[in-house]
Amino acid sequence: MIYLFLILFNIIGLSNPDKELICHYTKNPIKIDARLDEKEWESARSVTLQDSRERSDTKAIIRTLWDEQNLYLAFQVQDNDLRAKQSVLDHPQLYLDDMVEFLIDTGNDKDSCWNVDDVIYHINILGQKKDDRGTENCMTNPGWNGSARYAVHLFGTLNDTTDTDIGYDLEISISWKELETKPVSLSVNFAAGDGGILFDWVGASPFRSPFTFGNLILRE
Repeated sequence: MIYLFLILFNIIGLSNPDKELICHYTKNPIKIDARLDEKEWESARSVTLQDSRERSDTKAIIRTLWDEQNLYLAFQVQDNDLRAKQSVLDHPQLYLDDMVEFLIDTGNDKDSCWNVDDVIYHINILGQKKDDRGTENCMTNPGWNGSARYAVHLFGTLNDTTDTDIGYDLEISISWKELETKPVSLSVNFAAGDGGILFDWVGASPFRSPFTFGNLILRE
């Protein structure tokens, strides 16, 4: 079982090229079908996420693109046992399913507070989501529902432990309008989980701390 999590961020006072991802411009809007066969994805920069402590064999490749309307995310996840149960919006145990997660500091202010400019999405392989936004008093607003578009494609059988699966692809577009910003570089981080094992791109602690995030750098 795995879940994956992407955070968009920057680390305060620290320049670390290993925690930067170049996000290239695409002239052609990306079709959100989780097939990842557009030529634009082939040339997109990527980061690979694995558990450095070797507690899990989960592996994920993450790519990003952008245009004037949307930020696009693509996850290619290797997972030999595809599992998910939750089909209800904002279910508190959605994190136990195979899933991706991304956190975005839309203001790129690297604050220690989960503020109104901070967004999180969890999306499981059943296509259900759990999302929220921060508040002015640094609390979570679970009543917030985003409008990101996404699609999932499985390579294997769901909830069948008698076979060996390959994994899944998940493709997402989130509009700049929803992020309440123009196309600009953002703060980000990536993480993956296998069952109760979680490993992330930057070792963020606490997890919802935009000051720990890495850089998503937009380029034309």
